[in-house]
Amino acid sequence: MLDRIITHAEVLRIVADLAPEHRIVGPVLRGGQYFYEILTDLSGLDLTFSYCVYGPRAFLFPPTETLFQFSRQNGRFESTLSIERVPTAFVGVHPCDINAIRLLDRVFSKDHRDEHYLSRRECAFIIGVDCAKECTVGVFCADMHGNVAKDGFDLMLFPLEQGSGPNDMRYGLVFGSKRGEVRLQKGSIGAIPKAADERAMEEYQRRKEAAFPHRLKTRLEELPSLLNRSYDSLLWEATARRCYSCGSCNMACPTCYCFNIFDETDMTLTRGERKREWDGCQLEKFAEVAGPHNFRPKAASRLRHRIFRKAKWVKDQSGIAGCVGCARCDRACTAKINSVEIYNQLAEEI
Repeated sequence: MLDRIITHAEVLRIVADLAPEHRIVGPVLRGGQYFYEILTDLSGLDLTFSYCVYGPRAFLFPPTETLFQFSRQNGRFESTLSIERVPTAFVGVHPCDINAIRLLDRVFSKDHRDEHYLSRRECAFIIGVDCAKECTVGVFCADMHGNVAKDGFDLMLFPLEQGSGPNDMRYGLVFGSKRGEVRLQKGSIGAIPKAADERAMEEYQRRKEAAFPHRLKTRLEELPSLLNRSYDSLLWEATARRCYSCGSCNMACPTCYCFNIFDETDMTLTRGERKREWDGCQLEKFAEVAGPHNFRPKAASRLRHRIFRKAKWVKDQSGIAGCVGCARCDRACTAKINSVEIYNQLAEEI
């Protein structure tokens, strides 16, 4: 059920209304590719973009951040928590990235609250835009159920009529939160959907379902058992021979959340900062501990670990799939290692 029908001009009104209180992050065309960046000129906002090279993860979970500052005073160390609260409105987030943020929400709030992530998330406003078709060749979001977002946004736009250009778009809109609904009511934006609009939405959903190809030979629900049977497969070693352990797949992934913690001190060793930075399970020293020992010294064991995390372990632990099928890992891989090929070759072995 639609909540409103709005035009592209009205979307821009919503964003302009958010701008005084939020930094606006949206897709920006740079060098022939789109990136999520801070928008300074809303006239360049193109919600018909294909895909962004990276997801919006870095704005909620920065690659490097200070957790707290510490100093030695009167023979003991005192610490000051460093919490960043910058209201941010994300505009034009595709379902795969909304589902990735849902996973981060769960991971960073489950068992132990991560106040650094959650402080950013709590003041984030998300305007999603649905994908009517696959954004590029190679994605397997339909297989991972990542191409549909049912929650995790404040407003969701469905491009019902494209018109002759981006500025002629007409969207069906669904509220995802009370503050999203309030935001529209505050500006008296949009029209109440009519029966013809609901029929257009049903037709849109039918076209979308037919437009997304399925590339995996194994259903999402069956991937965990497939991996269990494939733990000792020779495929891991054969595929990992091409892996440079560069970690590009981890850095490009919108659902990766591993990090390393370290301290930076001044020359007096009496004050400093505790920081964290992204880490990646494909990096050779990721599993290195004191001793020195490394739980996964071989590229094959690291590759198997990543695939198991994405298709089994994260879902077991969080209830949300660890992969949204955006294929950013495959596009980023310098050795052309392909997740779909791995899943399908494992299926053929059984």
